[in-house]
Amino acid sequence: MDWKEISNSKKVVRASDQRLCGNVFAEYNENIIVIQGVEIKSREYMIPKSKVDHYDGKEVYLSIPYDKLSEFDF
Repeated sequence: MDWKEISNSKKVVRASDQRLCGNVFAEYNENIIVIQGVEIKSREYMIPKSKVDHYDGKEVYLSIPYDKLSEFDF
């Protein structure tokens, strides 16, 4: 995956249960920074790249459900 392109394009991130998580804001080491709320930041997550299931060219899909996101809150 081209993480630079994904973060520069602020791609949408969805959990394994298809719920919207936010947008990729940046890449940091082996993590992606996902921010919920484009205009007003409501939550920020540092999610390990190992939790990414796939990227379909439009959206990034995680291998974890939405209710597990709080484990990566920062």
